[in-house]
Amino acid sequence: MPAPELIAERFTLRPLREADIPELTSACQDSEILRWCMGVPLNYSEETARNYIEFSHDAADNGNELIWGIDLSGTFAGIVSLYNLTDTSAEIGFWLAPVLRGQGLLTDAARVVLGFAFDPLGMGLDEVTWTAIAGNAASERVAIKLGFSDIRCEEKGTQGRPTENGTDTRLDARTATMTRKQFSHIGLD
Repeated sequence: MPAPELIAERFTLRPLREADIPELTSACQDSEILRWCMGVPLNYSEETARNYIEFSHDAADNGNELIWGIDLSGTFAGIVSLYNLTDTSAEIGFWLAPVLRGQGLLTDAARVVLGFAFDPLGMGLDEVTWTAIAGNAASERVAIKLGFSDIRCEEKGTQGRPTENGTDTRLDARTATMTRKQFSHIGLD
């Protein structure tokens, strides 16, 4: 299923496009994104961005992952994705360009994606998991604002960057799972 456009008051969530290449490239050179987002390659270039955009379209077509660009009045602002998709579950990932942090934009965008994920007329998922490298306080703050609770530590719970010789590394993680029922009660208590 292609990632549908999701329209909110402050922004639009939409599939990535060629016009995003300069802003995507710039954002993916940010030290915080490189520190916490192991899937973002070091030495990110316009070619890397072009390949990622192509990957995002292929992944959506194959039903493996849905990747939305956060469009803030025509400006690419960041990414929210649902990955490891099954018929009943997914994981959520997100990041925001450095100049736009601290305004609640990422929390709002991720909340829209969660709404789509849980909505029976959207994806109808039963649960969504959030995972971040232990120590990523900004990601954890967003997760808490989204309503993820019972956050736990998992030793070596997430993929790190491969070493120079190609060996996989594992990093400690913070993780939590939210159910459709939990999401439906957010803000009602």
